[in-house]
Amino acid sequence: MCKQIMKQDELEDIIFKAAIVAMVAGAIVAIYLVWLTSQESYSALYIYPGTYSNYINASELPKEISFKYGIKNYETGDRVYKVSIFLGNLMVKSKEIKVKKGETFEEEERIVVPKNITFPVKVKITAEVDGTIYEAHFWLKETPY
Repeated sequence: MCKQIMKQDELEDIIFKAAIVAMVAGAIVAIYLVWLTSQESYSALYIYPGTYSNYINASELPKEISFKYGIKNYETGDRVYKVSIFLGNLMVKSKEIKVKKGETFEEEERIVVPKNITFPVKVKITAEVDGTIYEAHFWLKETPY
């Protein structure tokens, strides 16, 4: 009977210690999840003002235009962005760019405006990451005569 009482005491002690370990582990997991959800995760996509012109002479078409854009990664880690350039509804370029957490990618982009374009036309750049699409654009208009 004494052995049975000792075994029961040992079993209760083991259960008590296991419960303490489970509570501590649960608290650690809960704290981590609260911390993780409080982290902001976003990106910034922008076109530098002054690196493009809003006007183009239609008699010079087709003509190459250029602009400079940037992507700043404020996500929780390194990300691969799918970058697409549109002229109106037509995608003219697409590429993937890896940007490390906290870093900025900048690039001068060049596209050709074809002869048969209808003005005004939106020049749009999109950056897709983790299911979120960021967009920046400017309007290209025909030079007034």
